[in-house]
Amino acid sequence: MSDLDPFKVFLDLQLALPRNGPGSAASTAKALSMLPELAEGARILDIGCGQGASTFDLLRLTRGHVTAVDLYEPFLEKLSARAEREGVSDERLVVKRGDMGALPFHDGEFDLVWSEGAIYLLGFARGLKLWRRFLKPGGYMAVTECTWLTDTPSDEARIFWNEAYPNMGNIASNVAAAERAGYEVIATQVLPPEDWWTDYYTPMRARIAAMRETYGEAAESVLAAEEAEIALFENNPGQYSYVFYVLRRKD
Repeated sequence: MSDLDPFKVFLDLQLALPRNGPGSAASTAKALSMLPELAEGARILDIGCGQGASTFDLLRLTRGHVTAVDLYEPFLEKLSARAEREGVSDERLVVKRGDMGALPFHDGEFDLVWSEGAIYLLGFARGLKLWRRFLKPGGYMAVTECTWLTDTPSDEARIFWNEAYPNMGNIASNVAAAERAGYEVIATQVLPPEDWWTDYYTPMRARIAAMRETYGEAAESVLAAEEAEIALFENNPGQYSYVFYVLRRKD
């Protein structure tokens, strides 16, 4: 197993988790509650949906049609299998494989664009600019973005994030970036620590232990990197978190 593909290890780890990033049904519902009630049949785009944690929350909390997009087919297969088990109709849910940086949608196609834990792959400002055109004039966007909560992070946190995500901003800089990209900022909402632990880091720790038994040393570099990220969050409470940015397209 010395030539084990690190990405296969990453996928095996992620596919076993309830969520593919920090978040919760409660935080999704709270962010959605900051918007006017969506009309029946509203069109919603969930970008970087993973296995669909936020997708199914949006289906439950609205009367809209959701298009769920992710690049990785194994995530979409699990999402589709859950939709079939729960009897979600094709009228309410469309599942598409796609690159979030080159999405195949029309201008003004959606009433709401949603993305939890994924916009960092493009960069916050770039993602907001790219995705804005998919919104109807006056349409809404809600995204979560990893964000500094302090101007004086520990050396450990600063070094880690300068390497992992050097353009990570604070709330003020992200609000300014959203306004420059053509949005009104309705609200910001810091995800609480339990949104990192309950459905993400705690089950991840258990899964890492199980995968060490299965893969041994062949997977160690990936598993150790994930453990280091967990330890960083544990050792530096309150220094950073994901933050919901709830936005309206300005025209």
